Amino acid sequence: MKNEKISEREQTLVLANLLSVKAIFAFPRTIFETSANAAWIEIIYVSLLVWAALEISILTYRKTGKKSVLEMAESVGNKPFKIAVGFSVALIFCANFITEMRMFAESVKIILLPRTEMEYIMILLAAAICVGQKSGLRATATINAIFFPICLIFLGFIVIFLGKTYNVNNIFPILGKGASSILKGGIKNMSCFSDILALNILIPHTEDIGVPKKSGRKALLIATVTMLFICLSYELCYPYPWTKEYLLPVYQLSTRIRAGEYFQRFEAFFEFVWEISQLLYSAIYIFLISEVLARTFDLRDKTAICYGVIALVTLFALQPSSIVAALGASRLANAIAAPIAYLLPIAVPLLYAAKRKKKDEIH
Repeated sequence: MKNEKISEREQTLVLANLLSVKAIFAFPRTIFETSANAAWIEIIYVSLLVWAALEISILTYRKTGKKSVLEMAESVGNKPFKIAVGFSVALIFCANFITEMRMFAESVKIILLPRTEMEYIMILLAAAICVGQKSGLRATATINAIFFPICLIFLGFIVIFLGKTYNVNNIFPILGKGASSILKGGIKNMSCFSDILALNILIPHTEDIGVPKKSGRKALLIATVTMLFICLSYELCYPYPWTKEYLLPVYQLSTRIRAGEYFQRFEAFFEFVWEISQLLYSAIYIFLISEVLARTFDLRDKTAICYGVIALVTLFALQPSSIVAALGASRLANAIAAPIAYLLPIAVPLLYAAKRKKKDEIH
């Protein structure tokens, strides 16, 4: 199977998109439930934990080179182990994607199409993803490299325009529910960065092994700063416990912006800009899931897999009866998937390096 090559900048922004999209929807509400006013501190704490895990996995690249966990798994335990690892990676990606797809559809229903049935919105979204995935990784990464910075600039405007509504007293008490809540909640909320697993799958699509090392660090930094600014803006605008009431925090922030007599509906711009970001996110995720399954079973054509994955994801995303039920299901899925997402890029390379060392000793 031919690997489409992407540049360091493209890979950085692809990963940054995957990591940041969660912050646009329900993530701020989730983190306020665990740490209250100290949510911004928890974000820094979580990012440091994820950074440590990323650095450990990067250290293994010296021994493994430009091999993904799937290629290493086959070397370690032949086909059965490769299938087990491939299914694990695919399920982690599916768990992340299904939640975000449903949350995005809910935002479209709330903001743009309140009278439209959820099923029709999901079908339209699935159709848009089908069109988007045809372009391939290189084209999607190039388009993402153009539009994602625009999304970040737009987010910056939200932070600036809301300046007049900020209340510094909302961040007190600084430690929220206490240091123990931050420490426990941080480990629990590491799932918000579990998309970092995509870095390993994209390794074969880079020209040099130094690219994923740099792009992984840069993407994590961009995602951390994005989440931090969203969290602080949300907290400075709404006091706790109101911060855990709104299901779409960034949309709620955009409704507070008033810039003159003729500019009263900033949330419409919010929906337009983040629709583009979400569609790119979806196209990237469909590529990743299809890529993993195709390489797991050594298939040359990914077209049928792409359409099958889109159909299954859409059906599963429609299962929760409400947005609250969708959030509950996502928490359960994240609790199972997140630990595996961090362990696989470390455990499999270590097993691969150990087996390779043993072979060298025998020879």
